[in-house]
Amino acid sequence: MGAYYDPETLTILRKALDDAWSRLPDERKALIRKSDMADRIFRQAEKGERDPGKLCAAALIGPSRLEAGYVRKT
Repeated sequence: MGAYYDPETLTILRKALDDAWSRLPDERKALIRKSDMADRIFRQAEKGERDPGKLCAAALIGPSRLEAGYVRKT
C-alpha cells in the first residue's frame, strides 16, 4: 500500500468499513473476508475518495465491478 493517511482520514476509512460490514447479513459475513472489503476501501482512498458513502459502497460491491468503474451513487 505505502500510502499515508492522517488520523481524520483513517477514522473515515474505518467508519466506512464498519458500516459496510454491519450491512452484511450474517450468512454473507461467513463468505466474505473483512480484509477484502478493507482493500477495496483503500484502493478508492488511494485515488482520493473520502466520501463515506462511496467508500462503503466500494467495500460492498465485488472487485470486478469496482475495477470497471461501477459505484452506485448514494
